[in-house]
Amino acid sequence: MSRSGVGPEQHRQGSEADATATPFQAREHQHIRYNPLQDEWVLVSAHRMKRPWQGQVEPSLLKTVPRHDPHNPLCPGATRANGEVNPHYDSTFLFDNDFPALQPDAPNPGPSDHPLFQAEAARGVCKVLCFHPWSDVTLPLMSVPEIRAVVDVWASVTEDLGGQYPWVQIFENKGAMMGCSNPHPHCQVWASSFLPDIAQREERCQRAYQSQHGEPLLMEYGRQELLRKERLVLTSEHWLVLVPFWAVWPFQTLLLPRRHVRRLPELTPAERDGAPMGSEAGANWDHWQLHAHYYPPLLRSSTVRKFMVGYEMLAQAQRDLTPEQMSSSCTGLSRVLVAVATALVSAASSCPQAWGPPGVQYGQSGRSMTLCCPGVTAGVPVSWFRDGETRLLQGPDSGLGHELVLALADSTDEGTYICRTLDGALGGMVTLQLGYPPARPVVSCRAADYENFSCTWSPSQVSGLPTRYLTSYRKKTVPGADGQRVSPSTGPWPCPQDPPGATRCVVHGAEFWSQYRINVTEVNPLGASTRLLDVSLQSILRPDPPQGLRVESVPGYPRRLRASWMYPASWPRQPHFLLKFRLQYRPVQHPAWSMVEPAGLEEVITDAVAGLPHAVRVSARDFLDAGTWSAWSPEAWGTPSTGPGLCPYPAWIILVRSCLPSGPLPKEIPAGGKPYTQPKENPQMDSPAPPRPSLLPDPRPLDHRDPLEQMAVLASLGIFSCLGLAAGALALGLWLRLKPDGKDGPQKPGFLAPMIPVDKLPGETKKSVC
Repeated sequence: MSRSGVGPEQHRQGSEADATATPFQAREHQHIRYNPLQDEWVLVSAHRMKRPWQGQVEPSLLKTVPRHDPHNPLCPGATRANGEVNPHYDSTFLFDNDFPALQPDAPNPGPSDHPLFQAEAARGVCKVLCFHPWSDVTLPLMSVPEIRAVVDVWASVTEDLGGQYPWVQIFENKGAMMGCSNPHPHCQVWASSFLPDIAQREERCQRAYQSQHGEPLLMEYGRQELLRKERLVLTSEHWLVLVPFWAVWPFQTLLLPRRHVRRLPELTPAERDGAPMGSEAGANWDHWQLHAHYYPPLLRSSTVRKFMVGYEMLAQAQRDLTPEQMSSSCTGLSRVLVAVATALVSAASSCPQAWGPPGVQYGQSGRSMTLCCPGVTAGVPVSWFRDGETRLLQGPDSGLGHELVLALADSTDEGTYICRTLDGALGGMVTLQLGYPPARPVVSCRAADYENFSCTWSPSQVSGLPTRYLTSYRKKTVPGADGQRVSPSTGPWPCPQDPPGATRCVVHGAEFWSQYRINVTEVNPLGASTRLLDVSLQSILRPDPPQGLRVESVPGYPRRLRASWMYPASWPRQPHFLLKFRLQYRPVQHPAWSMVEPAGLEEVITDAVAGLPHAVRVSARDFLDAGTWSAWSPEAWGTPSTGPGLCPYPAWIILVRSCLPSGPLPKEIPAGGKPYTQPKENPQMDSPAPPRPSLLPDPRPLDHRDPLEQMAVLASLGIFSCLGLAAGALALGLWLRLKPDGKDGPQKPGFLAPMIPVDKLPGETKKSVC
C-alpha cells in the first residue's frame, strides 16, 4: 500500500485513464519503439532534453594535425611497430594489422564440459586500410574519386576474405570520442570464422520478414520512409540517408540503396555479399539488403557525448531526442554521406544508368555481366532474347527476375538484347558495350609564366568506353621553423578544363614559391583511377618561345648578321622576372648549329659565311634558371651583305675548309674561350618552319674578301717561313760537324770526345788534352 492509501492496481488504472485523456506527442511523452532489423526495443524520452546539462563537456577540436608525421605509423614511408616500412603510397594502402584481435591459426579450445561454460574456436584476419596519404583529411574532405578508390578496396577485400570466412566487417572508429588513437584517415577490416551477434540478429530478422511478406525488409522500409518524409536526411537517384525510426544514438543514420542490392559487383565477377558467405554461400540471400550504419557518439552537440551506461547496460537502449527531431539536424552529415553514396552508386548498382545514352549498359571484357530489363519493376521475371533472334537466352523461371547474367562476356556478347514479360509484352531493350576499367592517366604540367600553370593528360591505356576526367588541385603545406605552416585555404579546388571536355586544365593565380598537388581522375562506367602529381612553379616553369625574330645583314660587313627578337606575349615582363636567351645559327647547307647566349634582345653574329643564307633561332629561360628552356622559336633566315672589288679567300683556306667536318667556319675565339657548338636537334614540330634548304653543295664559290683575314694569312706565312729557315740552318750545321774528312791517319776527336774524362781511358797515362 502506498502512502496515499491507493493500491498499485488502482494507481495503474488511474494512470492509464489520465494517459487516455492526454493526447500523445512523441516530442513530449516517453514511449518505446521496435527495431525490426535487430528484434529489440528502444526507450525514447524526448522530454529529458529540457533538463540542464551539467555533465562532461568535450574540448573543441582545435589541434592542427600535421599533413605528414614521419613518426605516425600510418603515414607513407613511416616505420611501424613491427619494423616494416610503409611504401610511399599516393592513394589507398591496405596491410595486415600489427596487433590483430583475430588470427588465422588460433587453436581450438575443445569441447565444453558444462552447458554454462561453452567456448568455440575463433579464427580470422584483421587488416587496416588507409584512405589517403595525408593525415589532415577525412572522408568529408576527400574528393569523390578519392572516396571511390576507398570503396573499390572495400569491395575487393570483401571478396578476397569472403571466400575464406563467413563474415567480413568493415568499420571506422573516427575521433578521440570513439577511442581512435591515430588521426590518420583509416578503417579496419575484420574477417571472422563465426557470425557475430548483431549480424546473426539482422540476418534472422530479414529472413523472417522476407518469408512472411514476400519482399526484403529494408526495401519496404525505404519505400515507407520516402512516403512519410519524416526522418529523411537526403535522397538521390540511387541512395537514401535517413535517421531510423528505431535509432538509439541521437545522430544515428542509415544508408540504403534505392534498389535491391545484396553485394558490390564493381571490380570482380564473384558475388560480394554483405550477407554471410563461406560455408553458407549456397543458401538463398534474397532477403538481405546492403546497408551501412553511421553512429556518431553525440548527445546534444559536438561537445556533449552520449554515454551508454546504467539503464542502457542493464536493461535496454534509451535516447532523449526523437529520430524525427534529429533528422532535421543532420544536414551537417550530408557532405560525407553524399560523397560516400555517390562513390558507392557505381560499385553497388549492377545496372549503371548514368553513362551514355539511355538503354546502354557497360561491362568488362572477360568478366561476368548482369543486364537489367529497363521497363519492368525489379524482381519481375522476364524472358531474354538477342535482337533479331528467336532463340530464348534465359526464361522467366531462372530465378533471376529482371536480370540476365552473362558469364565471362566477350566481344561476341556485345549487341542489343530484348526482355519480354510473362504476357509477351516488350519490357525493354538493352545494348551491351564491353571495355576495360580506367588506368591512371599520364599527367604533365607546365607554367608559361610565374602566375599560372596548366596540366595536360592522356590515357595510359584505351578503355573503349565513354570516359570523363575529374580535375582538381590543392595547395600543399610548406615546412617552416615551427614544423608545418598551413595556408588558411588549401583546397581542394576544381581545376577548370579549358575548353570544357578538353584534356587540359588551367590554374590561375598560383603562387610562385608554393607547391601544389594535382588530382586527375579518369572515370568510366567500370570505375575510376586517380593520378596525383606534386608540382611547383619553380620546377615546371617553361616560357613560350620568343617572338618576332628578325635576321638582317650588316652593310659593309660580309661576315656579320644582326638578330633581334621580343619577349613572348604570355610572359609579363617585370623588373624582377626577366628572361635570358640563347641563340643558334648555321648556314642552311650545314646541319650543325653554333650557339651564343646574348645579353639582351639582340645579337650580332660575327663569323657568318659571306654570301650564304643562314638559319637562326632563339629560346628563353627565367634569368634565375628556374624551370627549363623554352622550345626554339621558328627559324628566321638572313644572308650577310656582299660587295664588289674584294679579293676572295686564299686557295689554301678553301682547301682546308673542304677537309673539315661540315659546319660553319671557325669563328673568332675570345680570349680564354672557344666557340660553343650545339649538336643537331630536331626542329620544333609545332612551329612553322621555312622550306627546308637543299643539302647539296652550293655551286657558287665561297667569296671571302676580308682584308684583315688576308693580313692574318700573310703573317702566318711569314712565321712559317722563318721557322723553316731556322730549322734548315740547324740541320746543315750538325751535318757539317759530323762529316768525316776522308784522309788516312789518326781520327780527330769525335763530336762527343771532349765530354769523356781522359783519366778514365784504360791503358794510358794521364795526358793533357787541348
